Amino acid sequence: MTYSPPIKIVIADDQVIVAEGIGVMLEQQEDFELMGIASNGEKLLHMLNSVQPHMVLLDLNMPVLDGFATCTQIREKFPEIIVVALTTYDDDKMRQRIKAAGAAGMLLKYTSSTDLAVKLRLIMASGYNGTFVSDESGDKTEIDEQTNRNDVFLLKHKISERELDVVRLIAEGLNSEEIAKKLFLSEHTIKTHRKNILEKLNLNNTAELVNFIHKHKLL
Repeated sequence: MTYSPPIKIVIADDQVIVAEGIGVMLEQQEDFELMGIASNGEKLLHMLNSVQPHMVLLDLNMPVLDGFATCTQIREKFPEIIVVALTTYDDDKMRQRIKAAGAAGMLLKYTSSTDLAVKLRLIMASGYNGTFVSDESGDKTEIDEQTNRNDVFLLKHKISERELDVVRLIAEGLNSEEIAKKLFLSEHTIKTHRKNILEKLNLNNTAELVNFIHKHKLL
C-alpha cells in the first residue's frame, strides 16, 4: 500500500478516554491524523466501510468482538489496512496470537509518545513484508541509540528487518551459503536479498556494502 503523510489512523478501544489520549498524542506528531474511534471490534468493522485509514490501532481485550477476531476480519475484508495491536500486556503468547491473526505489530499502550510514533512509522513504511514489530520489554520507555538508528535506516531506505539481518551477517564476513544456514533460508533467497539490498542502497558490490555498514554504524 502506498501512502503519503499524514498517516491516517482509526483506534479501537473500549476505554474511549484511552483511545482519545493516544489519538491526541499521535496528532501532536504532525504526520498522524485520527479519523475515528470505535469502542469494540464490531463497531470498528462497520466504520471501515465508510472511512479508509492507512492503519488501525487495535486493543486486544474488547467486548462484542475482541482484537484477535477483529484483526482476522480486517485482514480478510480490508487487506490494504495495516493492523497494529495496542495492549497493556507484555505477553509472548498474546504477541504470537495477534501475529498469527495477521497484525503487523504489537506495541504497549504506555510506550513513550516518541517511541510509539517512530515504531508506527516503521510499520507503515514496511507494511506486510514479514516483519513483526513489537515492544520486548514493559519497562522500556525510550528507544536506545542503536534501535533508533536502525529504525531511521529502515524507513529511509525501505530495508526490511530480514534484509537488515542479512546486512549484518555480510558485515561479519559470511557468504551467502553461510547466511542461508544461519537464517534457515535457501541460498537463492539470500542472493535475492543481497541483490535487492544493493539496488535499494544504490551500491555496486559487497565491498561497497561493507563500507556503507560501517559508515552508518549498522552493527
